[in-house]
Amino acid sequence: MPDHIDQWDWAETPLGPKDTWSPALRTTYDIIMGTGFAACATWGDDQTLIYNAAYIPFLGARHPAALGQPIHEVWSDVWHEIAPLIERAKAGERVFLENLRLEMTRNGYPEETYWTFSYSALREDGRVMGILDIATDTTAAVLAERNQALLVQEATHRVKNTLSMVQAIAKQSLRGLADRATVKTFDERLQAFASAHDILFRRDWAVADLQEILSGALDKIIGPDRYSIHGPATTISARVAQTASLLAHELATNALKYGALTASEGTVDLTWTKNQEALVMVWRESGGPPATVPMRRGFGSKLIEAGLTGTGGAALRYEETGLTAEFTAPIATLLER
Repeated sequence: MPDHIDQWDWAETPLGPKDTWSPALRTTYDIIMGTGFAACATWGDDQTLIYNAAYIPFLGARHPAALGQPIHEVWSDVWHEIAPLIERAKAGERVFLENLRLEMTRNGYPEETYWTFSYSALREDGRVMGILDIATDTTAAVLAERNQALLVQEATHRVKNTLSMVQAIAKQSLRGLADRATVKTFDERLQAFASAHDILFRRDWAVADLQEILSGALDKIIGPDRYSIHGPATTISARVAQTASLLAHELATNALKYGALTASEGTVDLTWTKNQEALVMVWRESGGPPATVPMRRGFGSKLIEAGLTGTGGAALRYEETGLTAEFTAPIATLLER
């Protein structure tokens, strides 16, 4: 094998010497050799394989013997999977696939590989002579993403187990406490915290949708028929998602105990708007008794005053029509970890 593919003696292949090649074949060859992307092409009745230096790692131990050979022989172990795709390309269809799984034996052992590639037809005088393949080996990226998902799943599983253990320890430790309402409140807050974790798990513990987090918390307390919720799509970090879930839980619990939801006709409206600087969320109760300032300031009150992101920005109005709570958060804080 010469030092460079360009020095290969094509006279030994069905394509013949390079100086006898047609302009179309020569142009195809120059395009392949001139790109830094991994590329190959087939040409002629035997579908002779041509490829550039960037394509060599894809072949493994098949190189250099693969150069100038029929493609079905080079990729015999995966031919049953790629042959239909090649036929589609030769029929004039642009074939593009992302992260296609192929199990191949190119280095003496089976490998699980993934490929993103595009097949297109090569023509000469209107006749299809072969296909052009521009490809990327995405195996490392796919496997890394899979491993990351497994790590997130394992971490989430452990967190849920930890929360369950905390819940069990609390129930056991507080079993003799006369004030059972306090135990119940603690348990419900822990469940609201776990609700946010469930949603974050489905999103790989990266970011969450504000409405999904708020709805998830409210549905567990008051059900979807007692509240309305609407606002623009808003992405929030995992930290903010947990804070928002606890906030919604606390507001809903208070509405059930003291506010609008103590009345059969009482409802809650939760809305938000945002601009480039800030998001403003409004919790508005109606149809219940007049809102009154709490006699004492407990943990729940502190949660509400901490606002949507846990950094303040809460304004509470105790009105004849019910409680109105407005929470303002700078846009930049919504994605803080």
